Amino acid sequence: MGSLAGKRCVITGGTRGIGEAVARLFEELGAQEVLIIGRDKKRGEAIEKSSKRIKFMQVDLEDLEDVQRFLGWFASNHGTVDILVSNASRDSRYSVLDIPFEEWKRMVQLNMTSPFLLCQGVAKKMVADHVRGKIILIGAIQALFPLQDSFAYVSTKGGVISMMKSMASDLGKFGIQVLSVLPGPIYIKEGDVPASLDQRAAPLLGRMGRREEVAKAIAFLASDDNSFITGSYVIVDGGRLISRKGDPTEISSVP
Repeated sequence: MGSLAGKRCVITGGTRGIGEAVARLFEELGAQEVLIIGRDKKRGEAIEKSSKRIKFMQVDLEDLEDVQRFLGWFASNHGTVDILVSNASRDSRYSVLDIPFEEWKRMVQLNMTSPFLLCQGVAKKMVADHVRGKIILIGAIQALFPLQDSFAYVSTKGGVISMMKSMASDLGKFGIQVLSVLPGPIYIKEGDVPASLDQRAAPLLGRMGRREEVAKAIAFLASDDNSFITGSYVIVDGGRLISRKGDPTEISSVP
């Protein structure tokens, strides 16, 4: 995975799921500071208290004014940044035929506008500080292999891939690497995966992925061991994209 000794990192959606796993692994790998951003103040503060180098800041990435307030603080008060992991997201289960416009706007804000603004702010700081940093956007295999009734989620996750490629084109001359990780069926809750869910999972490897497995891929891409990968996405799906088996109803059905 590579060492992250001395690195200063920012992770959105860091209070649970893949984001929390990334934050804890980054700390384990020696990161100097890990700033996690999320809405859940109670959970974020608990993670901060249980760690030595993880700090929490409450920000609602679906609220443009809240994002702008954070960026104002970030530009004036935060030091050098080496790594940004743009991970915050949520599911949205609507067809193109029935999605409310307000839901579309919220998903665009969360999955496109907020990542753009955060990436822009971090990239400006990296350039100003002459940091050859890493920006990693978390997408989803649904961008390539959509589920039904997931119009806004699929559309915005597809946009994440294009945004990543465009940023890589703009920032490569500064030595900044921009990448995306596309997780497949990952069990993001705490605790053991239910055995029945593993047995019915669609990936070729015959089980659900674990959030720690995605975190390890992100950690390698964020480390100095990754010195020549940019503008690309890495799929972490256990072979789901080429499996002919259907997803369990917990994944495929609309709640």
